[in-house]
Amino acid sequence: MKEYYGALCTKVYESDKSVANNKELDFYLSFANGKKVLEPMCGNGRMLIPFMQKGIDIEGFDMSEEMLKMCMEKGKKLDLEPIVSKQRIEDFISEEKYDLVMIPIGSFSLVPETLVDRSLQNMKSVLASDGKLLITIVTTPDEVEEIPEWLKTNELVIDEELIKEYRKVHYKEDEKVLFIQLKYESIVDEQLVKTELMDFPIRVYGLGEFEDLLKRNGFKDVVIHTVKDGYGEGNVFQVFEISI
Repeated sequence: MKEYYGALCTKVYESDKSVANNKELDFYLSFANGKKVLEPMCGNGRMLIPFMQKGIDIEGFDMSEEMLKMCMEKGKKLDLEPIVSKQRIEDFISEEKYDLVMIPIGSFSLVPETLVDRSLQNMKSVLASDGKLLITIVTTPDEVEEIPEWLKTNELVIDEELIKEYRKVHYKEDEKVLFIQLKYESIVDEQLVKTELMDFPIRVYGLGEFEDLLKRNGFKDVVIHTVKDGYGEGNVFQVFEISI
């Protein structure tokens, strides 16, 4: 059956994206000192947990139960109690106001185009009057390596369980959507015991295109930051700093 960040996908994600660090973490922390922070689409807590370790007042939400479970388990091991809930960004409502709302690592590009405006308005509604919204998107690729048939892209052993990851990739340039299909297989004692399938459509944006989208949604001040070596040496990504 198709799942969204199911148990197997979450285990693989956690294996190499457990916590944010280095320049990526430092960038987001630079906006958070003394602030009340919300992280939509917080996933396994890769950003939320190190924020808590720094004493930041932060809470988050995500639509994946497995990811939230991983976040809570990780926090418990560190004597932390993450404040997280299962919610969707397009349906999020809160009476709280936050000084900082952040959506790192391109997660916002997972929001379907039909729900983007609604999601942005929800984030705008919970921002304090002088608050900041930080968003990282997946930018339009120069080229895409199409993978029309299942290709094994990862394999790891966790607690005597062998997990294999396969993927297909197709880019629809006219829709500006990178379609990634993922398949995970759990093998125990050489027997296939579980399969997970996941569709992973990613809306890619040009920087100017996304800035125009933000302004159409009533955000007045937009600054684009470039973070060099943010995910590791040689890697560059952009973060939109947005004010009401």
